[in-house]
Amino acid sequence: MQRELLRFSSSLSEAGEAFADSKILLEKLCRQSGLSCSLTAYPPGRAVKMLQDSETAGELPRFEEFQNLAPTASRVPTALGYLSFSLLTRDKNIVVKSMADLNRHKVFYVRGNAAIAAHKELDHLIPVGSEHDCAYMVLRNLGDACIMTKSLALKMLEGSQAAAGSYYLQDLFFKPVYLYLSPRYQYLQEIFDQKLRNMRPEEKIAQ
Repeated sequence: MQRELLRFSSSLSEAGEAFADSKILLEKLCRQSGLSCSLTAYPPGRAVKMLQDSETAGELPRFEEFQNLAPTASRVPTALGYLSFSLLTRDKNIVVKSMADLNRHKVFYVRGNAAIAAHKELDHLIPVGSEHDCAYMVLRNLGDACIMTKSLALKMLEGSQAAAGSYYLQDLFFKPVYLYLSPRYQYLQEIFDQKLRNMRPEEKIAQ
C-alpha cells in the first residue's frame, strides 16, 4: 500500500541555501519516522492559510513569533537550527546595532516574517512578496534597506557583477527556527521532537 505523501510548505525562496537545508532536514525527519514528505515554496500569506486550514501538514522554518500569525498551529519544541538575517543597503552610512537604528529608514522585509513585523516601533517597515522583491527595492533605490536571509543575500550579491562595492551587508540577528504543524497533523509533534532531540547540530539548519 502506498504511503500518504505529507506536503509541507516554506515561505523561503527556493533559490536560497536555507530552503535547500530545510528540505534535506525535513526529508531526513520524515524518513526516520517512516513517512513520505515533500517541501514546496509558497508566498507567506498563502502558506499561513494553507497551514491553518490543514491543506499542508506543516510550515518550516519559522521563528517563535510565528505562533501569533498561526494560533491554531502546533510548534515542535526542539529547534530545527538557526537562521541568520542581514540588512542589505546601498548606503554604507547606515550602521545598525539593533532594529531601533532603522527607525528613520524605509525598510523592506518579506510579508509573513513575524519576527520583523513585531517591531511596531518602526514607522517605515514595508512588507513585500519575496526576498527577491525585497532586494530589488534596494537595488533600484526605492528604499533604504532590505532585511533578508544572509545566505540568499550573499548568493545574490555574488551573482551580480554590479554589486561589488555598491551594496553593503551587515548582520542583523541570528535566531532559532522551528517546524509548525497544522491542526490535522498535530500528532506528529512528539514524533518529530524526539527525532530532532537526537540529531547532531551539524545535521540541522545553520544559515
